[in-house]
Amino acid sequence: MKATTTYLVWKDPNCNGIKPDWIQLSQKAFHALVKSPKGKGRFFERLASTEANGSDGRFVIETTERRFKEYLKEKRHVQYLRDSNPGYTVFSYHGVEFEDEDVYGEDILRDESCDVEAECLDKLERAEVMTAVATLSEEEQEMVKFFWLSDGQGTERDYSALTGIPQKTVNDRKRRILEKLRKSQK
Repeated sequence: MKATTTYLVWKDPNCNGIKPDWIQLSQKAFHALVKSPKGKGRFFERLASTEANGSDGRFVIETTERRFKEYLKEKRHVQYLRDSNPGYTVFSYHGVEFEDEDVYGEDILRDESCDVEAECLDKLERAEVMTAVATLSEEEQEMVKFFWLSDGQGTERDYSALTGIPQKTVNDRKRRILEKLRKSQK
């Protein structure tokens, strides 16, 4: 049985893909539309079957110019990979589906741009530090903010000039604060 192709076009060609009403055309009517003046400036994307055995045929759907350019870029890329690696098969992760879930293959790929585990650990550590800082006196909290939590982390000399406290005293207080924080973390 030969798989059929379904042709879907926008009822209103000016909708630009925003909540379109679709019209299904026959192959003959679709080709007539594409060759006519009404077809000028309209873009169509060919989609492969959604079934592994190809039983639901192919689809040609109207799309935006931006999406059409992305489609062509992907199509050229796949062709390039086929031509440059004849011993390999190129497939789309989107075509990989899981039976029991509405999940596609690309959903299981790791996103290298972020590390969720590290972000969670960082948030937990920050929460622990903030809890420990909350146990300090107000003056000690101000020092913590000045030395470690501000954007332009200051020096002991800067803090001394700002508060009038001698630098040696600032250094001693800073060491005591760090020791208190270490003890509260144990």
